[in-house]
Amino acid sequence: MTGISRRTASKFVFHKETPQVVSEDGRAKTWIVRGGNFAISVSEVEEGAVLSRGDNPEEYMVILPPRSASITVAADGASIEAEPDSLTIVPPGASQITVRSPGNVVQIFSKAATDILALAANASVYADGAPELAPVDLWPEPKDGYRIRHYQLAQYLNPNGDRIQPRCFRSTNMMVNLFGSFLTRRETNLLSPHWHDDFEQASLCFDGRWVHHIRYNWGADLTNWIPDDHAEMETPSVVIIPAWAIHTSRDVGEDGPESSLFDIFCPPRMDFASKPGFVLNEADYPLPVMESEQRTKTGGTLLSWQKSN
Repeated sequence: MTGISRRTASKFVFHKETPQVVSEDGRAKTWIVRGGNFAISVSEVEEGAVLSRGDNPEEYMVILPPRSASITVAADGASIEAEPDSLTIVPPGASQITVRSPGNVVQIFSKAATDILALAANASVYADGAPELAPVDLWPEPKDGYRIRHYQLAQYLNPNGDRIQPRCFRSTNMMVNLFGSFLTRRETNLLSPHWHDDFEQASLCFDGRWVHHIRYNWGADLTNWIPDDHAEMETPSVVIIPAWAIHTSRDVGEDGPESSLFDIFCPPRMDFASKPGFVLNEADYPLPVMESEQRTKTGGTLLSWQKSN
């Protein structure tokens, strides 16, 4: 049984909105939208633009969609060159992104980056603190310590594989599922309506046209019911789907042009993380020890994983 929907989805088509941040030199325009536990920052950048974090409290992710910018990421005395169609996980602390060729740069921050969340276009939506969401706890640190981790995404695609090819990665504080681009449209009899009890889902799209079908759950008061949402969205765009809202996504139009879908969750999803082989960088990050395991290990004393690691 699902709960009552507390809020509607935040829907954001970037080029139709005013950017929240414009750099002093005009080389970077940044749009920010948030969920209860995360913020998505999409920057349109020119060569020479710099995106810096002075002391970010937790890891954050950098996504370069296909046909996007080329950048250099520097943190903790190391640097890497990132090309389009890649994911980079940046360690806590100071970091800098320097743009080598123009395009788009996506950064995903956790709730700990309070300055970023405060700038979000939809910040007022979460003025109540999103009490319907599960508390956010950091998962265990990487096995070999915090550092820049970089993944070229093309290597995880099977050109002869299924239409839907998930590419799931996680860090200590978030998870992304970066589906391979779609060249054919989703059949209307193969949709997957579902809901999440205590976490949100952000669906970020850079190509194609999308309908994110959303049905909000009813309470006893008819005057508070929210109509179904089947609005078509241009790209690049993002939708933040609330907890308890029934949803499924479908790319629309003719077959041929690419469409893209990146799903974002914060904190990571245990159901995905606990499936062997599903999270492609699972070797880098230990799983939390769950309470049931702790009871076994400690003779019945209930401990959280933070207290035992």
